[in-house]
Parts: sequence; C-alpha cells; structure tokens
Amino acid sequence: MKYKESNLDRSLKKWFINDNDHNLLRVIKLTEGNMRGLSSFSMSFDYPITAISGKNGSGKSTILALVCCAFHNSSNGFKLPNRKQPYYTFADFFVQHAEDIPPEGLQVFYGIAHNNWKKTDINSSKKGVRFQKRVKKKGGKWNNYDQRIKREVVFLGIDRIVPHSEKSQSKSYSKSFLNLGDNGWENDVKEIVGNIIGKKYDDFKYVSYSKYRLPLVTSNGKRYSGFNMGAGENALFEMFSVIFSVSEGALVVIDEIELGLHSEAQKKFIRHLKEVCKKRKIQIVCTTHSKDIFNELPDEARMFIENINGKTIVTDSISSDFAFSKLSAENQCEISLLVEDVVAKKLLLNVLPSSIRSRVSVEVIGSATSLSRQLAANYTREKREKIVVVFDGDQVRKEKSNLEYGHKMAETKDKLEDVKVWMRSNIEYLPGDTWPESWIIQTCSETIDILSSHLRVGEDELTDIIEQGLGAGKHNEFNEIGNLVGLDEQEVLNRFCATISQAHHFHFRDIINSIENKLDGN
Repeated sequence: MKYKESNLDRSLKKWFINDNDHNLLRVIKLTEGNMRGLSSFSMSFDYPITAISGKNGSGKSTILALVCCAFHNSSNGFKLPNRKQPYYTFADFFVQHAEDIPPEGLQVFYGIAHNNWKKTDINSSKKGVRFQKRVKKKGGKWNNYDQRIKREVVFLGIDRIVPHSEKSQSKSYSKSFLNLGDNGWENDVKEIVGNIIGKKYDDFKYVSYSKYRLPLVTSNGKRYSGFNMGAGENALFEMFSVIFSVSEGALVVIDEIELGLHSEAQKKFIRHLKEVCKKRKIQIVCTTHSKDIFNELPDEARMFIENINGKTIVTDSISSDFAFSKLSAENQCEISLLVEDVVAKKLLLNVLPSSIRSRVSVEVIGSATSLSRQLAANYTREKREKIVVVFDGDQVRKEKSNLEYGHKMAETKDKLEDVKVWMRSNIEYLPGDTWPESWIIQTCSETIDILSSHLRVGEDELTDIIEQGLGAGKHNEFNEIGNLVGLDEQEVLNRFCATISQAHHFHFRDIINSIENKLDGN
C-alpha cells in the first residue's frame, strides 16, 4: 500500500513548505565539479525530516557535509562540547592528505526559505526560497563563509555510538565528571528515550568535565552512567539532548541515524522525532541503511542516491521496497517490472502465469515521476538492465509529459524522439483509465457473485459495501472495505485481486504477451 500520511505528517509538511522564518534548507545543487565521486546533482527538501539511502561510496556522507556547510552561525551560537567553532566549514569534512588531490572548480547552490533576503543575493526578493552560492575556484579557497545565512547547525557523526567505556578520555576522567545543573529539557529527553527503548527513568542528567560529558540516569532505583549503557541508549540521550539544546529552527544532520537501535526502537524513534520537529521547528537531514526508518517516513522524506557511469542520480519519493532491493542486490531475475505501488504489484503477481512470475521481479517504485526517472537512469547505463515500467492506467493521458520528464532526467544529447522510442518500448499500462484501486473494485463489481464467494459476504450487502469503499477517497478504498467485512486491508486486496485473476484475466493479455516477448528476446 502507499504510505498513509498521518495528520502529523500533513501538519509537518504544511509548516515546512510555507515557513520563511527559520531559514529552512529547501534545495541543494552541485552544478560544477566533482566531490568525492559526486557529480552534478540536485536535491529538494519538502519535509522537515529527510532520509538519504544508497550504497557505500554513492556520496551520502558528502551530501551531509554539503548540508552542514549551508549556513553560518553567530559566535555565541550553540556548539557541541568538543567543537571550537559554532559553525562548519568544508575543512571540517574534507581533510586532505599530502597526496590527496583537492577538489577544485566547484560550485554549490543552496536554496533557503528566508524572510529578509538582501539585494545582493541571487534572484533576490524580500521573502521566499532564494539561492546562495558557494564557490571553490581552481587553486583557491571556498568563498565568503561569513556571508552565509545565519542558522544553528549540528552534525552528529557515528562516534556518538561509541560506548563511554571505550573512549579513552571518558575513562581518564571517570572520577572527575561533575553536575553543572539542569538545562530544563532533561525531563522531556528521559521520557522520550524511555518510551523508545521501553524503560522507565526516574532521573536523568549530564555530568561534565572540560569538553566531555557523560549521561547519568536512575531507573528502578538503580543509578548508572554512560559507562554502563548500551550504544543505542547512549546515542538516544545524545541525539535528543542536542535537539532540545539547539535554538528553535536549527538544522540537525545525523550520519546513519539508526545505529545502535533495534527495529522497534527505530520506528518509535522516528515517530518521536516528528513530534519534536513540530514542537521546535527543527529540520533533520540524515543517512540510513534501514528499511524501518524509510517505512516510517512519507514519500517526500525518502531519497536514494546512486552512481551510474560516473554520474550521480538522486531518486526522490522512492519506495522502501525498491530502495532496499537495490541495496541488497538480491534480484537475479531476467526482467524487473517496476510499478507505482503495492496495489499494482499485487495485481500483477495475481494475473501473471507462474512461467513468467518465476523469471521476473515486481518492484514498487513510489510514483509516476519516479518511474520516469528509473527509465532515464536505465537509459544512461552503459549496460542497460532489462526493465518494464508499468504505469497506472490513469497515466496514459500523461504519457507525453512523463516521456519528456524522462528525457530531461537522462541529461543526454540524444534526440528527444530517439529517447522516446526507447522509453515507449519499455512501458506498459495497467488496464483502465483511473487509479488501480478504483479500477479493481469497479471491475470486480461486474462479477459480484465471484467476489462474494471470495469475501464470504452476501451479494446485496457487498454491493453496499463497495459503494462505501469507493466513497472513502483515493487509496483508502480497501481499508474502508476491510473495516466493513472484518479483514485487514492487505487481505481484502488479495481477495479482490484473486477475483480479477479468475474472472477478468483477459484485461492483461497485452501486458502478458509483451513481457513474454521480452523474455524470449523478441
């Protein structure tokens, strides 16, 4: 099923895309040069939490570094205890060995939602999303750090999960840590961390020595410090303490956000993170290798980055299934069928004969534009994979714009018509002229007797239930029907698709023939 946006998701998105008061990062573009394998790319931020995934070496950490360098900060702004400066420069991340070749000829644009742009800023106006530029000329240095828009930025690297018992400085000062008083957020942090890991804390505080600090808690009458905490527990206290310490509207950048947390804790973590982002107007940009993290975030929050023939490809709104099938590299099928959502996948798996199913994989991508981007990415590959992109039926009338978008994303000098011919040869459409849920339900209602036997519901009652389901709104139909027949949403979808396979299989004759021809090399 498509990700179901909660009221909190909608509230966060509405705030984020309309806020000009907190200097939110909305776009980042590398337009010239290469950085650690990153070629020119553009990434948009349309939700307060953005999770970036991709294989090792694809450029995720480099993007985090670019994000950190988008803003400046006042001299008295928040900084982590172990930092000298309350802001970041490229030197913080791009450390050079004597034999390293430094990146040169670089140009980075930052699109920032700001309410008081100066006349000198690019495309300036008083209010809205405009761009600032950072440049590193050949043989030169990065320009004008102090002219960056002011905003607190904090980077939390993977060192946050190193246990204090393994940190030499913590062990050296183990008897010297002292309580410096409360900060006012300790109760919020202990409640959140306790909920995430399933533990009740009676007390929590940080004790400090010099630039080092150590968490200290009481739970079930027992007092213990970070020396006796697990990596995940330590990391949660560190992350939420920072998030509550920074000013409202800060940008928090986190590398491999799931580290140290088990699956259930990861899910709870993201849910709490959403609440804190809403409360404190915080923006989070992170990397992840966790499908659980992706599953807890709406489409706009999921990014996938890959390097294809030396070119950086960013896929936004990618589905969790497709992103992590790419990461696992388990797909050894002859052809990949790429679809928009789980409904389309379930439908195809029901109607395809086993002789085809055993030779293909069906991958959920996430949207029509994501399908077009995958066509473009495959077109640019030196060795193209065998794919068939299966759009929903309502995309037939949008074919022209989808092909033009695919051509644009391919960034090729090949003629538009030549690219279109190749793309059309790899496109199919589901039956109907509407979205899959609506088509499935309306088609099944034509054979109400068969559907009735699959659902074990009387035909007259089922007719009324179908009407209520269709009235529930786009993509909510099977959830509503499930509530009315006492089955979960997935099971209802399965039984509707079984009815399609049994009584309406002929609608898929053309798709099946096309896939068979591709498998046979015709």
